[in-house]
Amino acid sequence: MNLGKLNEKCPECGSKDKTLKRRLDSQHHAFGKTQSLTCSNCGYVFKSPEDKKKDQ
Repeated sequence: MNLGKLNEKCPECGSKDKTLKRRLDSQHHAFGKTQSLTCSNCGYVFKSPEDKKKDQ
């Protein structure tokens, strides 16, 4: 994930608060795959699993 996305403002509401959702690896719980990065205030989606599918 691009760390710049964590610091940028939401284009919808201007907030910098974000919620990161991850799916943990069943064998190695310390490792996880990022599922989505959303704005905590308005719910704007910065990154989603569908974005990764489009890039492949």
